[in-house]
Amino acid sequence: FLDGGLKEEQKKYFEKNSVQILDPGWCSELAKRRSRGRNYLKINVAKLHLDKLFPTADTILWVDGDTWFQTSKAIDYFVSVAAKNKLGIVSQSSRNNIDTIIYKNWFGRLVELRNILYKNAIRSNLPKNLINILKAKSTLNAGAYALKKDAPHWERFRYWQQRILKKGRVFTSDQLSMGLAVYHDAMPFEPLPDICNYFGRLRWNASINKFVDFYVPNDPISIIHLAAQDKIRENKYLEHELLDMNDNTVSKKIRFQR
Repeated sequence: FLDGGLKEEQKKYFEKNSVQILDPGWCSELAKRRSRGRNYLKINVAKLHLDKLFPTADTILWVDGDTWFQTSKAIDYFVSVAAKNKLGIVSQSSRNNIDTIIYKNWFGRLVELRNILYKNAIRSNLPKNLINILKAKSTLNAGAYALKKDAPHWERFRYWQQRILKKGRVFTSDQLSMGLAVYHDAMPFEPLPDICNYFGRLRWNASINKFVDFYVPNDPISIIHLAAQDKIRENKYLEHELLDMNDNTVSKKIRFQR
Protein backbone atom coordinates (compact mmCIF):
# COMPACT_ATOMS: atom_id res chain seq x y z
CA PHE A 1 0.00 0.00 0.00
CA LEU A 2 1.59 3.29 -1.08
CA ASP A 3 1.45 5.81 1.74
CA GLY A 4 0.35 9.26 0.64
CA GLY A 5 -0.42 10.48 4.14
CA LEU A 6 -1.68 7.63 6.31
CA LYS A 7 -2.35 8.18 9.99
CA GLU A 8 -0.58 5.97 12.51
CA GLU A 9 -3.72 3.96 13.32
CA GLN A 10 -4.23 3.35 9.59
CA LYS A 11 -0.68 2.08 9.22
CA LYS A 12 -1.20 -0.27 12.15
CA TYR A 13 -4.38 -1.58 10.54
CA PHE A 14 -2.56 -2.52 7.34
CA GLU A 15 0.42 -4.00 9.16
CA LYS A 16 -1.93 -6.08 11.32
CA ASN A 17 -3.44 -7.48 8.11
CA SER A 18 -0.01 -8.32 6.62
CA VAL A 19 -0.11 -5.46 4.10
CA GLN A 20 3.26 -3.93 3.30
CA ILE A 21 3.26 -0.11 3.52
CA LEU A 22 5.67 1.89 1.41
CA ASP A 23 6.14 5.64 1.41
CA PRO A 24 7.38 6.26 -2.15
CA GLY A 25 8.61 9.77 -1.39
CA TRP A 26 8.60 12.28 -4.22
CA CYS A 27 9.77 10.47 -7.34
CA SER A 28 9.99 13.87 -9.06
CA GLU A 29 11.29 17.08 -7.51
CA LEU A 30 9.33 19.05 -10.08
CA ALA A 31 6.12 17.36 -8.95
CA LYS A 32 6.97 18.12 -5.33
CA ARG A 33 7.31 21.83 -6.09
CA ARG A 34 4.13 21.91 -8.17
CA SER A 35 2.12 20.09 -5.47
CA ARG A 36 2.63 22.88 -2.89
CA GLY A 37 2.46 20.67 0.17
CA ARG A 38 -0.30 18.34 -1.06
CA ASN A 39 1.61 15.18 -0.16
CA TYR A 40 -1.13 12.82 -1.33
CA LEU A 41 -0.25 13.80 -4.91
CA LYS A 42 3.02 11.91 -4.58
CA ILE A 43 0.98 8.79 -5.38
CA ASN A 44 -0.03 10.13 -8.81
CA VAL A 45 3.67 10.43 -9.56
CA ALA A 46 4.72 7.15 -7.95
CA LYS A 47 2.20 5.19 -10.04
CA LEU A 48 4.56 5.59 -12.99
CA HIS A 49 7.62 4.49 -10.99
CA LEU A 50 6.33 1.14 -9.73
CA ASP A 51 8.99 -0.80 -11.62
CA LYS A 52 11.63 1.08 -9.60
CA LEU A 53 9.73 0.93 -6.31
CA PHE A 54 9.21 -2.84 -6.59
CA PRO A 55 12.39 -4.09 -8.33
CA THR A 56 11.84 -7.75 -7.45
CA ALA A 57 8.39 -7.87 -9.04
CA ASP A 58 7.70 -9.68 -12.29
CA THR A 59 4.27 -8.32 -13.18
CA ILE A 60 2.84 -5.22 -11.55
CA LEU A 61 -0.90 -4.73 -11.13
CA TRP A 62 -1.97 -1.36 -9.78
CA VAL A 63 -5.42 -0.55 -8.37
CA ASP A 64 -6.45 2.80 -6.89
CA GLY A 65 -7.35 3.13 -3.23
CA ASP A 66 -11.03 3.71 -4.07
CA THR A 67 -11.42 0.30 -5.71
CA TRP A 68 -12.26 -3.10 -4.28
CA PHE A 69 -12.24 -6.65 -5.57
CA GLN A 70 -15.53 -8.52 -5.75
CA THR A 71 -13.93 -11.45 -7.64
CA SER A 72 -10.38 -12.32 -8.69
CA LYS A 73 -11.20 -12.65 -12.41
CA ALA A 74 -9.63 -9.28 -13.28
CA ILE A 75 -6.27 -10.46 -11.98
CA ASP A 76 -6.23 -13.27 -14.55
CA TYR A 77 -7.10 -10.87 -17.37
CA PHE A 78 -4.56 -8.23 -16.38
CA VAL A 79 -1.75 -10.75 -15.97
CA SER A 80 -2.52 -12.44 -19.31
CA VAL A 81 -2.23 -9.14 -21.19
CA ALA A 82 0.91 -8.06 -19.33
CA ALA A 83 2.50 -11.42 -20.19
CA LYS A 84 2.40 -10.32 -23.85
CA ASN A 85 4.44 -7.22 -22.91
CA LYS A 86 1.38 -5.05 -23.37
CA LEU A 87 -0.25 -2.53 -21.07
CA GLY A 88 -3.45 -4.02 -19.69
CA ILE A 89 -5.96 -1.25 -19.00
CA VAL A 90 -9.67 -0.40 -19.30
CA SER A 91 -10.89 2.19 -21.79
CA GLN A 92 -13.64 4.59 -20.76
CA SER A 93 -15.20 4.27 -24.21
CA SER A 94 -17.65 1.44 -23.73
CA ARG A 95 -21.32 0.59 -23.72
CA ASN A 96 -21.42 1.78 -20.10
CA ASN A 97 -20.35 5.26 -21.19
CA ILE A 98 -22.86 6.63 -23.70
CA ASP A 99 -21.13 10.00 -24.16
CA THR A 100 -17.84 9.04 -25.81
CA ILE A 101 -16.82 12.65 -26.47
CA ILE A 102 -17.27 15.43 -23.91
CA TYR A 103 -17.96 18.90 -25.29
CA LYS A 104 -19.09 22.37 -24.31
CA ASN A 105 -21.64 24.34 -26.36
CA TRP A 106 -20.75 27.91 -27.25
CA PHE A 107 -23.11 29.37 -29.87
CA GLY A 108 -24.69 28.10 -33.06
CA ARG A 109 -22.93 24.94 -34.15
CA LEU A 110 -19.70 25.84 -32.42
CA VAL A 111 -18.65 23.38 -29.72
CA GLU A 112 -15.43 22.94 -27.74
CA LEU A 113 -14.07 19.44 -27.20
CA ARG A 114 -13.60 18.71 -23.51
CA ASN A 115 -12.63 15.04 -23.43
CA ILE A 116 -10.21 14.31 -20.60
CA LEU A 117 -6.95 13.70 -22.44
CA TYR A 118 -7.46 16.56 -24.87
CA LYS A 119 -8.43 19.03 -22.14
CA ASN A 120 -5.48 18.11 -19.93
CA ALA A 121 -3.07 18.25 -22.88
CA ILE A 122 -4.14 21.85 -23.52
CA ARG A 123 -3.82 22.68 -19.82
CA SER A 124 -0.31 21.21 -19.88
CA ASN A 125 0.62 23.55 -22.74
CA LEU A 126 1.76 20.67 -24.91
CA PRO A 127 2.61 21.32 -28.59
CA LYS A 128 -0.27 21.50 -31.04
CA ASN A 129 0.66 18.23 -32.77
CA LEU A 130 0.40 16.31 -29.47
CA ILE A 131 -2.87 18.01 -28.55
CA ASN A 132 -4.34 17.09 -31.94
CA ILE A 133 -3.39 13.43 -31.50
CA LEU A 134 -5.49 13.33 -28.31
CA LYS A 135 -8.41 15.33 -29.72
CA ALA A 136 -11.00 12.54 -29.63
CA LYS A 137 -9.09 9.66 -28.07
CA SER A 138 -10.60 7.43 -25.42
CA THR A 139 -9.41 7.89 -21.87
CA LEU A 140 -7.48 4.89 -20.59
CA ASN A 141 -8.42 4.85 -16.93
CA ALA A 142 -5.32 4.79 -14.74
CA GLY A 143 -7.30 3.48 -11.76
CA ALA A 144 -6.30 -0.09 -12.64
CA TYR A 145 -3.60 -1.33 -14.97
CA ALA A 146 -0.97 -4.05 -15.32
CA LEU A 147 2.45 -4.16 -16.91
CA LYS A 148 5.60 -6.27 -16.79
CA LYS A 149 8.34 -4.70 -14.68
CA ASP A 150 10.79 -4.70 -17.60
CA ALA A 151 8.31 -3.36 -20.18
CA PRO A 152 9.54 -0.32 -22.17
CA HIS A 153 6.36 1.60 -21.31
CA TRP A 154 7.65 2.75 -17.92
CA GLU A 155 10.36 5.00 -19.34
CA ARG A 156 7.92 6.58 -21.78
CA PHE A 157 5.43 7.16 -18.97
CA ARG A 158 8.07 9.02 -16.99
CA TYR A 159 9.30 10.97 -20.00
CA TRP A 160 5.84 12.32 -20.69
CA GLN A 161 5.08 12.96 -17.04
CA GLN A 162 8.12 15.20 -16.66
CA ARG A 163 7.02 17.22 -19.69
CA ILE A 164 3.47 17.47 -18.42
CA LEU A 165 4.53 18.56 -14.93
CA LYS A 166 6.12 21.75 -16.26
CA LYS A 167 2.68 23.28 -16.83
CA GLY A 168 0.03 20.61 -16.22
CA ARG A 169 -1.70 19.21 -13.18
CA VAL A 170 0.07 16.67 -10.97
CA PHE A 171 -3.24 14.94 -10.28
CA THR A 172 -3.90 13.98 -13.93
CA SER A 173 -0.28 13.63 -15.03
CA ASP A 174 -0.27 9.84 -14.71
CA GLN A 175 -3.31 9.25 -16.92
CA LEU A 176 -2.23 11.78 -19.55
CA SER A 177 1.27 10.29 -19.65
CA MET A 178 -0.15 6.83 -20.28
CA GLY A 179 -2.38 8.20 -23.02
CA LEU A 180 0.58 9.79 -24.81
CA ALA A 181 2.64 6.62 -24.50
CA VAL A 182 -0.16 4.65 -26.17
CA TYR A 183 -1.53 7.12 -28.72
CA HIS A 184 1.69 8.95 -29.66
CA ASP A 185 4.44 6.41 -29.02
CA ALA A 186 2.29 3.43 -30.07
CA MET A 187 3.30 1.44 -27.01
CA PRO A 188 1.36 -1.85 -27.21
CA PHE A 189 -1.75 -2.09 -25.07
CA GLU A 190 -4.91 -4.14 -24.87
CA PRO A 191 -8.20 -2.76 -23.54
CA LEU A 192 -9.78 -5.06 -20.98
CA PRO A 193 -13.49 -5.66 -20.22
CA ASP A 194 -15.33 -3.12 -18.08
CA ILE A 195 -15.57 -5.62 -15.22
CA CYS A 196 -11.81 -5.14 -14.67
CA ASN A 197 -12.29 -1.51 -13.63
CA TYR A 198 -16.01 -0.87 -13.33
CA PHE A 199 -17.41 2.61 -12.72
CA GLY A 200 -20.64 2.41 -14.72
CA ARG A 201 -24.23 1.62 -13.77
CA LEU A 202 -24.45 -1.29 -11.36
CA ARG A 203 -26.96 -4.11 -11.32
CA TRP A 204 -27.60 -6.50 -8.43
CA ASN A 205 -27.94 -10.26 -8.95
CA ALA A 206 -29.47 -11.64 -5.76
CA SER A 207 -29.12 -15.24 -6.90
CA ILE A 208 -25.31 -15.01 -6.77
CA ASN A 209 -25.18 -12.19 -4.20
CA LYS A 210 -23.03 -10.01 -6.44
CA PHE A 211 -22.96 -6.77 -8.39
CA VAL A 212 -22.94 -7.48 -12.12
CA ASP A 213 -22.39 -5.63 -15.39
CA PHE A 214 -25.50 -3.60 -16.14
CA TYR A 215 -25.98 -5.15 -19.58
CA VAL A 216 -26.29 -8.71 -20.89
CA PRO A 217 -24.56 -11.10 -20.26
CA ASN A 218 -24.43 -9.42 -16.81
CA ASP A 219 -21.04 -10.82 -15.85
CA PRO A 220 -20.05 -10.42 -12.19
CA ILE A 221 -17.96 -7.29 -11.72
CA SER A 222 -14.43 -8.05 -10.61
CA ILE A 223 -13.08 -4.61 -9.63
CA ILE A 224 -15.54 -1.95 -8.51
CA HIS A 225 -14.13 1.57 -8.81
CA LEU A 226 -15.85 4.23 -6.72
CA ALA A 227 -14.65 7.04 -8.96
CA ALA A 228 -16.46 10.36 -8.32
CA GLN A 229 -18.58 8.69 -5.61
CA ASP A 230 -17.50 11.14 -2.92
CA LYS A 231 -20.40 10.57 -0.53
CA ILE A 232 -20.07 6.79 -0.73
CA ARG A 233 -16.29 6.97 -0.30
CA GLU A 234 -16.81 8.98 2.88
CA ASN A 235 -19.53 6.70 4.29
CA LYS A 236 -19.33 2.97 3.55
CA TYR A 237 -22.80 2.41 5.03
CA LEU A 238 -24.52 4.75 2.60
CA GLU A 239 -26.94 2.92 0.30
CA HIS A 240 -27.11 3.36 -3.45
CA GLU A 241 -30.19 2.76 -5.63
CA LEU A 242 -29.71 0.36 -8.52
CA LEU A 243 -31.64 -2.19 -10.55
CA ASP A 244 -31.92 -5.92 -10.01
CA MET A 245 -32.09 -8.54 -12.74
CA ASN A 246 -35.77 -7.72 -13.36
CA ASP A 247 -35.20 -3.96 -13.53
CA ASN A 248 -36.71 -3.42 -10.09
CA THR A 249 -35.07 -0.75 -7.92
CA VAL A 250 -33.16 -1.98 -4.88
CA SER A 251 -30.92 -0.22 -2.38
CA LYS A 252 -27.48 -1.64 -1.68
CA LYS A 253 -24.25 -0.58 0.00
CA ILE A 254 -21.65 -0.52 -2.76
CA ARG A 255 -18.56 -0.14 -0.58
CA PHE A 256 -16.65 -3.29 0.38
CA GLN A 257 -18.33 -4.81 3.43
CA ARG A 258 -16.49 -7.16 5.78
